[in-house]
Amino acid sequence: MTSKIIIFTDLDGTLLDRDTFKFDKISGYLKDLILEDICIIPNSSKTRQEIEVFNKELDENLSYVVENGAAIYNLNLINSGFPEKISLSREIDEILKVFENKISNKLSSKCKFIKNLDIKKQIKVLGLPKEKIKASLNREYSIPLLFEGSKSDKTELFKSVNDIGLSLQEGGRVINLCDKVSKSQAMKNVVKVFKKVTKEKLFTIGVGDNYNDLDMLKNSDIPCLVFNDKFTLEKININNCLVSKKPAPEGWKEVVKLALDKIK
Repeated sequence: MTSKIIIFTDLDGTLLDRDTFKFDKISGYLKDLILEDICIIPNSSKTRQEIEVFNKELDENLSYVVENGAAIYNLNLINSGFPEKISLSREIDEILKVFENKISNKLSSKCKFIKNLDIKKQIKVLGLPKEKIKASLNREYSIPLLFEGSKSDKTELFKSVNDIGLSLQEGGRVINLCDKVSKSQAMKNVVKVFKKVTKEKLFTIGVGDNYNDLDMLKNSDIPCLVFNDKFTLEKININNCLVSKKPAPEGWKEVVKLALDKIK
């Protein structure tokens, strides 16, 4: 039986350099994988507009998952029988309405939404140049925020948000208020679509670097962690997780090579 390899990957700090967001050092390797018919699917907290820019920079039309598992785009480019879009989330206005109506003022007042900060603070928090801020905040399914409360307040907020049917996804720079979706759930939906039309054995490789990637890694056939000095393997409980010695983007290439060696 032939096999199909699908790499579900986070972007910031995983495939893209944590500070510069560049990936040119591994662009040739990415293209080689695509030529080998290995499917690379960005699974990121980034917006649709941001990932379209990534596709343009790579000069490829990859399928992708946006905003921490909220929606899947362009699967039809892999197979004409696949859907162009799968929505897994309520839209941003409805999410915000539920949050504002059901979360106490004690907690909500400590949430600073990035869209309400001035441009200088947005640049500092997001680490992006001014020209990329608009695309980053052009969100359809999630609201990035900073939490300015105590550790116990933060724990209470996460529990309260979960209790009202929403979720908070903590990334490297901000927390995202989302519907109850996840990168893992989106990954499972993609695999389900593949299984409907192919008899090939599927292998999933999950690549990430932070807390909001853990569920995706745990549910991958081969979980891969790209080096992050603020996030170590000791903090997580994932069996047989491959870990790079280098940070992104070279760490992505390093750990994916290890994963592919295990399959081949």
